[in-house]
Amino acid sequence: MLRNTMANRHGGRAPVAPAIALLTVLFLAAPVEAEEMNLLFYGNSFTMGSWSTRSVPDLVNDIAVAAGQQDPYVVMAAVGGWSLADHLASNTGVISTGIPAGETWDYVVFQDYSTRPTHIGDLAGHRADFVSMYQAVAAHSPAAQVIGFETWARAPGHEFYEGSPAEFPGGPPQMQQELRDGYALSTADVNTLAGVGTSQVAPVGDAWEYTGWSNLHAADLYHANNRGTLLASLVIYGTIYQDDVSDVDLTNVLASLGMPKPYGDYLASVADEFIVVPEPSTVLLTLAGLLVTRRRRK
Repeated sequence: MLRNTMANRHGGRAPVAPAIALLTVLFLAAPVEAEEMNLLFYGNSFTMGSWSTRSVPDLVNDIAVAAGQQDPYVVMAAVGGWSLADHLASNTGVISTGIPAGETWDYVVFQDYSTRPTHIGDLAGHRADFVSMYQAVAAHSPAAQVIGFETWARAPGHEFYEGSPAEFPGGPPQMQQELRDGYALSTADVNTLAGVGTSQVAPVGDAWEYTGWSNLHAADLYHANNRGTLLASLVIYGTIYQDDVSDVDLTNVLASLGMPKPYGDYLASVADEFIVVPEPSTVLLTLAGLLVTRRRRK
């Protein structure tokens, strides 16, 4: 019916621009059915939320549900105090045993020991193990994408910044810069090996820095409190799903953390600053190209 009406108005042929406008309206109005994700998390106490009341994988799951995504299948393979080297040596079996037969992982999150990508850790080892872990995942799930969980600097006042000489004389910004650079390098290593887009960084530590590291650390000035774990989870969710979080109803998520809504609103607004979401214009240009191509073929 739409085709006949438009043909009658325009002398037998529907013009491209109104057709694009119509498809745009239909595209934006139609609900988007998200696919169910299989998510695997490697890490340690930062991923486990050991100083929080909930873990990062559990919160990512609940944020996805709150955002209207299909309930993801989530497995946490984190072990307290472990680095990627430890997981590589003793914990790769979950890649095949942690998922139903015939299924593959969509995303695998790698969180290394929190000093390893810095000058007081082992940057070369971090990079090598990041790639080797990816290869272990790809042997089972060739299309899986890797998310580098960029961790956060210790809080102001931590011993890393004290003494003479201090481990990080430049304070938290210096430590965060080294973490940022380390995860950028390991991500680039995977993309060089397997193709651009295979790996990307979830800039959790950058989001923490954006707040001035305000009330995100636990009392040890090291791990995350509930606010810190929620911010990490929001950034990781947004990176995986390429979805802004400030418009997600986080009521149930916040209730599970005993956190008031203003805290959640603020942390979601911070997370959105570090989540890359494709521009709608990309989709519209694709639709326009398809329509023009079809018209030329006629």
